[in-house]
Amino acid sequence: MSAGSDFVAAVQALAAAVAATADDPADRIRLLAALARYRPDETTGEGTIGDAMATMQHAVAALCRRAALVEMARAVAASTPPSYDEAVALRDLVCGLLDAEILDAGGRDDAAVMALRALKTAVAADLTARGAADLAALREVATGAALPALVHAYRLYQDLGRSDELAAYAAAEDPVFLPLKFEALVDLRTK
Repeated sequence: MSAGSDFVAAVQALAAAVAATADDPADRIRLLAALARYRPDETTGEGTIGDAMATMQHAVAALCRRAALVEMARAVAASTPPSYDEAVALRDLVCGLLDAEILDAGGRDDAAVMALRALKTAVAADLTARGAADLAALREVATGAALPALVHAYRLYQDLGRSDELAAYAAAEDPVFLPLKFEALVDLRTK
């Protein structure tokens, strides 16, 4: 093995280690998104040495971002978005990060562009198929008074067991008083 391939393997291992710090695929995606957005400050060296430093810095940053994007695609494959809206938002996030990297690689690395496009197509197709399959959409719920999650669960779903789900979607500090407006899953049985 050469020093270059050892370095590439170390960066890939770093991205895998970042992903492994979270058990939940949604947390993995959130952590990896920060690495996938990494753009270092420009190197300010002059002459040939400054140009070489800038080239190396750009290459290392691209390697870090691409390793994060690969791990993010794995996390997406392992994720189960609870709603159609969240599947679409996840698709838009990951495809947007892949688009940014495709633009960055364009004109310099045709093989990377082709691989990133293939990854984007696969991620988009997977999330679109899973999102459109049988996931419920989110809808806005508006009430005139702050009511308990149990009341909303019964009114919306005739199922008191879904009160915790409603409190989570409403981001309520106290499930006894949900906000006047919040989003909730559309009940698939009522479609």
